[in-house]
Amino acid sequence: MARSAVTIASCTLNASTAITKDAIDIANDHEIDISSVKDEKLAIFIETLDTKAATFTIKAGTGPQSSLGDLTVTTGAAGLKVLDLESARFKDADGLILIDVVSTAGATGNIYAIAKS
Repeated sequence: MARSAVTIASCTLNASTAITKDAIDIANDHEIDISSVKDEKLAIFIETLDTKAATFTIKAGTGPQSSLGDLTVTTGAAGLKVLDLESARFKDADGLILIDVVSTAGATGNIYAIAKS
């Protein structure tokens, strides 16, 4: 199963930035390619648009902090959550952050990432 790629918008100081929001893909989950992004400058946003619950699991990667395991974020009512993740825990050997999505109710929303240049 191919994961849905999350688009990373590059934010420039003192300028506006267009953001591409990728729809939450419950069937295929997500991946974010951070191989060319400094992780301390990346924010990941999860936006839910309804009241249906969803669970997002950020999978542990292959770095030195991966032994801390996965991180689980749960959403309910419409809202916005931001994640500031450490690559030493979540980046895998391919430079990806993997995010699994579970929602038996069929939650809708968006996931997107912004990198500060």
